[in-house]
This record gives sequence, structure tokens and C-alpha cells, in this order.
Amino acid sequence: LRHVWFQHDGAPAHKTSSVKQDLVEEFGEQIIGYGGLQEWPPRSPDLTPMDFFLWGYLKQQMYATPPPTLQDLQRRITDACAYVTPVMLHRVQREVQARVQMCIGADGEKFIH
Repeated sequence: LRHVWFQHDGAPAHKTSSVKQDLVEEFGEQIIGYGGLQEWPPRSPDLTPMDFFLWGYLKQQMYATPPPTLQDLQRRITDACAYVTPVMLHRVQREVQARVQMCIGADGEKFIH
């Protein structure tokens, strides 16, 4: 995970000392946001891949037809995650970079993407 950065969303469950310790052990100084050396704008779903990509993608995959059982829903979640490809992740990475540049250009204020 040498080249991986963790983007901390500041959720209360992620602020416990044990979680922070695990994150520092795993990512060192490569933590963005809450508790990290690199700040991240609060309440910024337009800059967060989980918000602008993953949740919508998963919902689209899972609810194309209503899942008949909880087990079927769980299987669909697992399958949808398995189908996320490196190509998709590269597109998301480029989109994050473009959105960060727009945020910088807007001096951290609201921006249209």
C-alpha cells in the first residue's frame, strides 16, 4: 500500500483511537482528511469517490430488479463489488483529479462539475 492514500471522511465510527491507530499503522502519513496531514473539505461528496461513484454504481447493479431475499441482496453486493474493474477505477481517479482542480479553481467554494 505504498502508493495508496486513505481518504478519511470523519464519520464518528472512524474517529476512535483504535481505528486511528490502525490507519496510521497501515497508511502512515498518507491519510487525507480527519487526523491526517492533508486537509480535505468537509461535506464534500463531489470529491469523494464512494459518494460520486460507488454508491450509485452499487445501487444500480443491486436494484435493477428487486432482490427477493436478503441473501440475494448480499450476493448482488458482493458480485457488484467484484465487477469493479481497474479501467473503472482509473476513470474514477481521473475524475477525482479533475474535481480537485475545479475545487482549487473555485477557492474551495462550491463548484459545478
